[in-house]
Amino acid sequence: MIINNKLLVLNYLKIIYNCSDCFFLPQKIFFYKWLSKSYIYFNIKKKTTIVLVNKNYILYLNSKFRNKYYVTDILSFPFKLNIYIKNFKNNYLGDIIICPLVVLERSLKNSINYFFYFSYLVIHGLLHILGFEHDGYLNFKIMRNLEYLFLFEVKKIYFYEHLLINKFYE
Repeated sequence: MIINNKLLVLNYLKIIYNCSDCFFLPQKIFFYKWLSKSYIYFNIKKKTTIVLVNKNYILYLNSKFRNKYYVTDILSFPFKLNIYIKNFKNNYLGDIIICPLVVLERSLKNSINYFFYFSYLVIHGLLHILGFEHDGYLNFKIMRNLEYLFLFEVKKIYFYEHLLINKFYE
């Protein structure tokens, strides 16, 4: 079943590594694993792009589109067409922009596993481009519960792979 889930996500997810000064980046397979449960849960049949960028570029995007003049770990841009085009089929969900260096800094500062924090941000970004927000208590609880649901799956994957690796090396 997990193989079929990954194939589903492979069709709709594009990862772009646009971060020459970044290191210790997750491989593409991790993104597919992290998002497979949410793609099935929401029956997502639209394309999503995840772009990994450096601090200068995320600062530029944050200032240009949010009027915030600081670096951030993630930005989400849902695709919205503001004009009507006859017979236009929207096949694009949106973009998730992540700065791996900020992810690394925050994971170290908060003593959180880098890859687990990265997976949380990817899931968080996907929920934003699906239209979920965390403004107000009710919206916060809904979004947080969905994050926990999908992160629980990520933890199971990590636990299972850890067991396999340990068994292999015994």
